[in-house]
Amino acid sequence: MNTQPDISITTSTPPPTLQSAPSKISLIGMPSSGKSNVGMMLAGKLGRKFMDLDRMVEHREGQSLISILETKGGEYFLNIENEFLHNIQPDEKVVISTAGSIIYHAEAIEWLKSNTIVVLLDTPFETIEARLAKKPKAVVGLKEKGLVKLWEERMPVYRNLANITVQTSGKSMEYIVAEILASLG
Repeated sequence: MNTQPDISITTSTPPPTLQSAPSKISLIGMPSSGKSNVGMMLAGKLGRKFMDLDRMVEHREGQSLISILETKGGEYFLNIENEFLHNIQPDEKVVISTAGSIIYHAEAIEWLKSNTIVVLLDTPFETIEARLAKKPKAVVGLKEKGLVKLWEERMPVYRNLANITVQTSGKSMEYIVAEILASLG
């Protein structure tokens, strides 16, 4: 009988089946669709760097997204996110959580299409609406257009841009990540 304890070692090296995953994966979708949380978990599973563009802009500017959008505007915010994308090295392995509004910057869209596997987190409108009501956040165009109009405007663009679409309704974050990994497989 073996009395040795079961010792597990966790490393940041992904399993061999995931080592061949595309070097750059970007997550797109409506605000509050789960891009940041899913992206962080996905990066961990793949042993990759995680870049949350919204947080990077906040850090660089030293203020919240709400403040940036109110004082400098959506175009300024999108230009900074585009700059961050273009500073990613060609050989860098990374998972990127984009702003929901990234689709309004043509150069950023081209960069994503040319350099990443684009994954859409397709989250139902009602879920997005409930999450934003519970935890309001800065959303480019929300004040001017309202959530319904943004949804109608953005979803077709997201769907057209995506290489992989994952329906998130009723699924845990772990399950969503597993679906993405299976799709990359």
